[in-house]
Amino acid sequence: MGPWLSNPVVHTAIGDMPVELRMPSGGRPSAAMLELASRLSEYAEQHAEDILDLIYAHYRYAEASEWLDFWDVPTGLTRAQVMGEVDSVALVVDPDLVASVYVNPRWDPEHKLDLRFEGTITAVNGEAFDLVDGTLVRR
Repeated sequence: MGPWLSNPVVHTAIGDMPVELRMPSGGRPSAAMLELASRLSEYAEQHAEDILDLIYAHYRYAEASEWLDFWDVPTGLTRAQVMGEVDSVALVVDPDLVASVYVNPRWDPEHKLDLRFEGTITAVNGEAFDLVDGTLVRR
């Protein structure tokens, strides 16, 4: 399954994000996929700071778990600096209408960071969560 990439990218306060519609080879996106991608794009534009909060909370979790040295990522970054350690952020919609903000952080290149979108971000790496004082707390 390969991505169908949009052009242009979505411009947000935390950087540009391409839209990927994951399609079987040679497939075309459905109207429902395009609608969901549009809603996800609008959310990313309007809620980029909320997305950044989740990325930074994940960085802080990695820092507390002592993963950063292994991946040669500096400790003690501020929220304003953390995007410098993120390789990419993409808005992804699968054929089964699952939408995510897909983050590729340098501190977790094996697992990445998958922020499930259902009108808002509802799960981080498949788990429901609360953001409490900048910390991700699983429900």
